[in-house]
Amino acid sequence: MRKLNKVTRAVHLAIAASAAFAGMNAIAQEQPPQDDAQALEVIQIKGIRASTKAAINTKRFAGSIVDAIAAEDIGKLPDITISDSLQRITGVQIQRVAGEGGPVQIRGLPQVDTTLNGEVFLSATTIDSSGADFSDLPSQLFSGVDVYKSAEAKNSAAGISGAIDLRTRRPFDMEDGWTFSGGAEISHGSISQEEDPSLNGLIAYNDGKFGVLFTAVNTEVNLATDYNGYFDTSENGGIGAANNNHTWGANPRGEDVRHVVPQGFAAFNKQEERKRNAFQLTAQADLGSGFELTFDAFYTDQDRFNNRSGLSQNNRWYTFNDYAYPTANGWTGDSFVDADGNEWGGVNAFNLKPWRLQTFTQVNNNYETSENYNLELNYDDGGALSGQVRMTRARATAKMRHGYGEGDLLSIDSGSLVTGPGQFTQGANCTNGEDIVGDGGGCFAQFSPGGIADPDFILTYDASGEHPVFGGFDQIVNGGAGPQSVAAYMADINSYHIGAFSSEGNTDDEGEVNTFSTKWNYKLEGDVFTSVDFGVRQMERIVDHDQFTYTSEFGDGCDIAQWKAVDQYHTTSTCEGNPAAGEYLTEDVVHDGNTIAAGTWVPYTLLGPTRLDQYTDVYWQTDFGPVQGVPGMWAIDPNNFRDPRQFHLDTFGNVQRIENAGASYDVKLDELSYFIQANFETENLRGNIGMKVVETDLYVKQNLVGSNLPHSGLGPDTGDVVTERSYTDYLPSLNLAYSVNEDVILRASYSKNMQALALANWGGGKTVGKAINGDCDCLRVVNGTLSGNPQLNPWRSENMSFSAEWYQGEASMFFAALYDIDIESFIESGTVMIDEPDDDGIRRGPWPFSTNVQGEGGSVRGLEVGAKIAFADLLESDSFLSNMGVDVNYTYTDSKQNRKDVFGNDLPFVGMSKDTYNLVLWYEDDNFSTRIAWNSRSPRLITQGSAAVGGQSLYQDDYSQLDISATYNINEDVSVYIHGANVLEEYQQTYLEFSDQKAFQNVYEARWILGARVKF
Repeated sequence: MRKLNKVTRAVHLAIAASAAFAGMNAIAQEQPPQDDAQALEVIQIKGIRASTKAAINTKRFAGSIVDAIAAEDIGKLPDITISDSLQRITGVQIQRVAGEGGPVQIRGLPQVDTTLNGEVFLSATTIDSSGADFSDLPSQLFSGVDVYKSAEAKNSAAGISGAIDLRTRRPFDMEDGWTFSGGAEISHGSISQEEDPSLNGLIAYNDGKFGVLFTAVNTEVNLATDYNGYFDTSENGGIGAANNNHTWGANPRGEDVRHVVPQGFAAFNKQEERKRNAFQLTAQADLGSGFELTFDAFYTDQDRFNNRSGLSQNNRWYTFNDYAYPTANGWTGDSFVDADGNEWGGVNAFNLKPWRLQTFTQVNNNYETSENYNLELNYDDGGALSGQVRMTRARATAKMRHGYGEGDLLSIDSGSLVTGPGQFTQGANCTNGEDIVGDGGGCFAQFSPGGIADPDFILTYDASGEHPVFGGFDQIVNGGAGPQSVAAYMADINSYHIGAFSSEGNTDDEGEVNTFSTKWNYKLEGDVFTSVDFGVRQMERIVDHDQFTYTSEFGDGCDIAQWKAVDQYHTTSTCEGNPAAGEYLTEDVVHDGNTIAAGTWVPYTLLGPTRLDQYTDVYWQTDFGPVQGVPGMWAIDPNNFRDPRQFHLDTFGNVQRIENAGASYDVKLDELSYFIQANFETENLRGNIGMKVVETDLYVKQNLVGSNLPHSGLGPDTGDVVTERSYTDYLPSLNLAYSVNEDVILRASYSKNMQALALANWGGGKTVGKAINGDCDCLRVVNGTLSGNPQLNPWRSENMSFSAEWYQGEASMFFAALYDIDIESFIESGTVMIDEPDDDGIRRGPWPFSTNVQGEGGSVRGLEVGAKIAFADLLESDSFLSNMGVDVNYTYTDSKQNRKDVFGNDLPFVGMSKDTYNLVLWYEDDNFSTRIAWNSRSPRLITQGSAAVGGQSLYQDDYSQLDISATYNINEDVSVYIHGANVLEEYQQTYLEFSDQKAFQNVYEARWILGARVKF
C-alpha cells in the first residue's frame, strides 16, 4: 500500500501546487526584468569557435557550477563518442570499452546520474542504474552535453560527484521553415582492418506555432583490441582466479617467498561487431495563452557480436603451487610482508609447466533495445508564474547469449600432467589400439592421438619489456606425430581435441522507469529574492534480471550438464547401470596410479574424444598483436556461436534453459521527492538556496538456492527472500556566484547528495565457481561471487566547491576550482571468505567470494585549472593566429578510503586517477578547420586483490591518447572531414601493486573516419 499512497500523494501534491501557483499568478502584478539566462543571446552554432562560445555562455550564466559541450554543427559533437568529448572537461575521466570511450567518472567517482533533457532515462547498456555509459547512444543525435558539478534542489538529477544532462534538438530550436541535414561516414580500424559505414539524417519543420523534428542514425562498426597477459576473458581483463605459490598445498620447490601465480597466461584478439539504429522524434505545439506542449520519442536498437579467440596456457585448475614459478631473472625486486608475516616478492617472468596448452573462443551476443517517451506541458505567459507538468516512460531490454569452446593440445590421457592412461569412453571411440576393458566394448581412450604426449617441456612468459614474450615453443617433444617442436604440433590440426563447450551466464534483463513531475517558478518583486522554484516528482524504477545456462542431457537423460567437457564424468548416483552412461569393467585396470577392480561400474566422460573441427569450423590464427613468440594455432571460428542455443542443440541433440537462481533477482525502487528553492540576486551576488526531500521505498526479491546441479555452477531456485526497506534523505543545497566585475565570477557551492545504488548491488545472489580437481575427483570450489546485498545503503556525500572564472572576449576564459567531497556512505569491492562445500559434500575452504561491502567513509579532494582561448579575443590585429585557439586543463584528484594497500597506506577510490591532462589546439577559417586533442591520465586503481594474492591491488598504468580531425567546407551547405582517434595506437598497461609486476595489456587500435555532411 505504501507505493499506492506515494503515487496518490504525488498526484495530490501536483494538483495542489498547480492550484496554488495559478492563484499566485492571478494576483501577480507586472513582470520583473529578465534574468541573465533569459537575456542570453541565441547563438547559431557552426564551427569550433561557435561551439566554444556556446559552452562558455552555458557556464557563465548557470545557477550552479556547470561545464558544457556544444555540437559544432548538426550531427557533429567534437569527438567520435559522447564519452570522448566529455573527457576534455576538467574533472571528467573515462574508461574504454572495446577501445571506445565508455563509462564516465566526474571528479574521480562513477556515481554519476545521467538525464535526457533534464529527466532520467533508460539506456540498454545501463539497465539497472542511471549511470553514464554512452556506448549505445550515437553522438549525432545530441546538440550538447551539460556536466553539473554542484547540485540545485530543482534539478531531478542525482549523482554524488556530479550529473550529466544530454540535450537533443527540438523543432522550436531550429530555423523557421524546413531544415534538412545528413551525413555519411566510412571508418577504418588499424587492427580490425574493416571499412564500416554510418549514415545520419535530420529533417525538421518549424512555423513558430507547430514544429516537428526527426533524426536518425544507422551505424555499423567493427572494433578490435589485442590482449595479452594474465588469463581473464572479462571485457577489459583482470587478475582472474590468480592465487600464489603456496595455494593448495606445500610448495614443491621449497620457496619461502610468496608470489602471485595467475590461473594462466593468454594472448588473444578481441573483436566487437556493432550494428546500431537510433532515432528521435519530437513534436512541439504552441497552444496559446502561454501553454506549449512537447512530445519526445527516443529509440535505440543495438546488436553487438563480441568475440575473442587465441592462446591460453593455464593450470587446468589442478594446481597453483606447481604451475608457474619465476625464471632466474623473473623477480622484480619489489617486496612486502603481509599481515601474517609472510614475505612476498614481485614477479614479471615465469616458467610455465604444461598442464594445459589450448586455444579458446568466447562469444557474447548482445541484443539491446531502449525506448524513452516524454510528454511535457510548459506554461509561461510572461507573467510571474511559469511551470511544467511532465510525464516520462522508458523501457529497455538487454539480452546476452554466451558461447564458449576450447581446443586442447595436451590430452587427458597418457603423457599429460593431469591424469594417467586416458578417460573411459564408448567403444566407438576406441580406434587407436586401446585395450577393450568394458563389458560394452569401452576403453580408456586416447583423446588426442595426434597430439603432444610429453609433459617434460617448460614454456616461458616474460613481461619485463614493453610487450610480453612467450618462449619454449621450439622445444622437441614426442607425440602422435613423432618427435617435433611444440610449434609444429600447434600447426597440425590433428593435434587438437575439444576440451569443453558451454553456454553459461546468459541473461535476460528488462528495465522500466516511469516518472511524473511538476515544477514551477514564481517571480518575486523583492530587492533580494527574485523567484522561488518548487515542485514534486514521483519515480518508479523496476529491473527484472534473469541469468541462465543452456544445458544438455546425457546418458539417455540420467545426467544433465552445463560444462560439456572431457574432464566431466557421468554422475554415478543417477546413472550407474545405465548402458548409455558407462560400463562394468571386465578386468582389473590400473588408472591414474590406482587399481580399479573388475566388476566396477565406470562412467563415461560426458564429451568423448572430439576433433577440433568435428562440430565447428576452424581458422588458422597467427595475429596475437604485439606479443612475441607465439606460433600460429588453430582456433574455433567465433561465427559458430552466433546462436549458442542452436549450436548446442545441433551438437548434443537436446538443449534446455536452466535458471541460475543465485544470479537472478527483481528490484523495485520508488522515490517521492519534493523541493523548494529560493533564487536571489543583489548588485554583485546571485545564487540559490534549496532543500530537496527524497523518500525511498525499496523492494528486493532474491532466490533461495539449493545444492548445485552436477557439472555446473547452477543452484536451483528453492524459494524467495523478499526485503522491503524505506529511508528518507534531506538534501540541502546552496550556490553562490559573486561578480567581482563584468568579467570575473567567484563561485561557491555546498550540498548534500544521495544516489541510489545500481539495482544489481541490492538484488544479485550467490554464484559459486568450481573446477575439476584430481585430489577429490570432483568439482571443487575455487571462488565465488555475492553480487547483491539488500541491506546496503545508497551513496551519500557532503560536497563543497569553490571556483573562479575570468571571461575574456566571446570565446575565451580562464578558470580554477577546488572541491571537497566527504563520502559518508558508499559501497566498495571486497572479499569475504566462505566455506562452501565441494560437490562431494566436504568443506575444504574457506574460499574467497567477491562481493560489495559497506564502505566506512572516505573523501575526495581536488583542483581543476584550465583555459579556453580563442586568440582572436586577445589579439588586436587580424593575423594567422587569430584563427587559432587552445583548450587546456588539468585536474588533480586526491582520494582516500579506509581500505589499505600492502604497505598500510590508504587506497584511492576505484577508477580514480590523481592527474588528468587535456590539451586541444584548433584552427578555423571560413573554409577549413582542424583540431588536435591530447588526453592523459595517471595510474588508476582497478580493484584490490584478495588474500590469495596478498591483497595486492590491480592498477592501470599511465594512459595517453592523441586524436585529430580536419574539416573542409566546400560551400556553406556541404563539408567533408576526416577524424583520427588514438592515432598513435596507445595501449593500456596494467600492473599488480608494483609497476614492474605487469598483469595484462589491452592494445587499442587507431580508428580513422572519412565523412561528409550536407545541410539545406
